[in-house]
Amino acid sequence: MRDRKRLCRWLMSCSVIALLAGCGGGSSTNPQTAEQQIVASNTNFRTRVQTILRNAAQEMGVQVSPENFACGVFTNGSDGKMSVLINSAISNTQNLTLDDLRSGADLMFCYLRTDDGYRTFFTVKIREVNNQWIAELRNLAGETATVDADVEPDQTVSGGLTFDWVGGLCIDYHIGLVKILICLDLEKLLEKIFFDRITSGGWEDQLDSACEQLMNSVRGAMQSRSGNSFRGGLAITRDDVLAVCQLAGTASQLQLDDPTRPLGYCYIWKERNGDDLPARIFPIRLISFSNNGYAVDGAPGIGVTLEPSYLTIKTKSSPRPRVEDNRMQVLLPVGDQLVCLEVPLTQ
Repeated sequence: MRDRKRLCRWLMSCSVIALLAGCGGGSSTNPQTAEQQIVASNTNFRTRVQTILRNAAQEMGVQVSPENFACGVFTNGSDGKMSVLINSAISNTQNLTLDDLRSGADLMFCYLRTDDGYRTFFTVKIREVNNQWIAELRNLAGETATVDADVEPDQTVSGGLTFDWVGGLCIDYHIGLVKILICLDLEKLLEKIFFDRITSGGWEDQLDSACEQLMNSVRGAMQSRSGNSFRGGLAITRDDVLAVCQLAGTASQLQLDDPTRPLGYCYIWKERNGDDLPARIFPIRLISFSNNGYAVDGAPGIGVTLEPSYLTIKTKSSPRPRVEDNRMQVLLPVGDQLVCLEVPLTQ
């Protein structure tokens, strides 16, 4: 009888412990998934970068509204070196008119890091000179470089910050019903603006550290699903979209129609996700159609087109980003082509 009572007490104590564990009273039995790890890393990254951008901008004498900054980070598969482009808005620019722009207005605050280690913060000022739109880029030391700018009316209601780093490098800002586009020649830019000026707060180091931490977390999460350890990876982040992709090899190693080897692996989240994107990390396997078109197997919400590649040998081992107002593209180098994966966005 006494043994039976002891057994009942032991069973009851086990039931209580199990109940507490299930309700959060004990250790968690549901570890964070790879996808949750990527989303959490992006949230932490965006919070940290907003603070860094505010501090760096203050040192350069401007104020920014960094909440919706657009960022692309990618690493070369050949050597693991990192490139970064961040485009954020100067404060109180959303209601500027064409007349304001003609007179001259600071619009964007950016950070650029190349895989060669050159890096700088710079502001972008737009003005019109002799009926020609120009952009003036200014670094921390006050050194400037002037490049052509495209300023065009655009009836699409949007306030998006965008960028394109496929062949050259372009940054874009849509203000009201005006769209401003600036494309940069990096070699000429290096000749005009020194990249060795460092902010007194060391914000470049902090920003690079935040980007490396994001990419390490993303790479670990992706590898846990794919088993692929190739270093060529990409992260695109804006307030309405997150895309991370990892190549499965260099451009010369990948083939469009190889059923045994995916081109890479991606995880894509957008603000209005719907049912057209996989909820998990997915392999990029292409399905070919009779009209020479392609689709991503299992991902009907992703469009696929092919573009000629102008990348160098070194950069053919990393995905490239393109973010526009209403679409996001990841470009994967395969042979002498770029496989463009496109996801529509709704601002």
